[in-house]
Amino acid sequence: MPGPSRQARTIRLPGRDVAYLLTRSRRRTLALSVGISGVRVNVPYWVTLREIEGFIRERAEWLQQILERREAAQATRLADGSTVWYLGRALKLRCFPGLFEEVRRVRHELWVSGAGEAVPDLIAEWLRRKAAQLLPRRALRYGRRLGRRCETGLMTGGSRWGSCTARGRIRLNWQLIGAPLWVIDYVAAHEAAHLLHLDHSPRFWSQVEALHPRWREARNWLKAHGDTLLTGD
Repeated sequence: MPGPSRQARTIRLPGRDVAYLLTRSRRRTLALSVGISGVRVNVPYWVTLREIEGFIRERAEWLQQILERREAAQATRLADGSTVWYLGRALKLRCFPGLFEEVRRVRHELWVSGAGEAVPDLIAEWLRRKAAQLLPRRALRYGRRLGRRCETGLMTGGSRWGSCTARGRIRLNWQLIGAPLWVIDYVAAHEAAHLLHLDHSPRFWSQVEALHPRWREARNWLKAHGDTLLTGD
C-alpha cells in the first residue's frame, strides 16, 4: 500500500469557492477539519471524488460558518490595540498613519507607521525577518546535537509547522515566531529527529524525547494556540 497522497482542490459551495487539501491514506473514515492553513479533507484511498464532494456539501453550512468566523477574526486581529504574538509575548499593536513605513518594538508594544491597508503586510514582514534570524539557528542547534549536518530555512503557509527531507533539508514555518521559544524548539527538535528517522516510529519519538523532554506539552500548546499565531501567508 502506498503512503498518503495529497492534492490541493477547490469545491464550489453556495456563494463561494472553498479550497481544501485532500489527503488519501489507509484510514477507514472521512474527516473534514479547518486547521492552521485552511480546510483539510482526509479520506480512505477507495473513496471517489464524487463521494468526497458530497461529504463536504453535507457539511457546507457548518464549514461556511467556521470560515466566516475565522475571516472576521482575521480582519480585526491587526487593528490598533489588538495583539501580535512574538516569542510567546503579547505585544499591543499601535498604528500611526504616516508616509514612512516602519515597525518598531517598544517594550510591550509594536508600533507600526504607514498607511492603514499596509499594516498587515508590514507586520508580517517584520515577523518574517525575526523568524529568519532565529528559527534556522534553532534547527541547526539540534542537528549538531545529533552529529548531523543539515540545511535550514523557512517555509510559508502549508499544513505543517515544519518539514525535513531525506536529504537533510529542514524548514520551519515562519509563523512559529509567535510561539514561546520552548515550543519553537520542540518543532526544531522534531524535524531534526527526522535526520535519523524519516518516520514517526517509537525510535523517532524516543529521539524527540531525548532532544526535548517537554515535547508533549509543546505539541499540546500548538494544538491549543496555533490559530493565534496566524497573520496570513
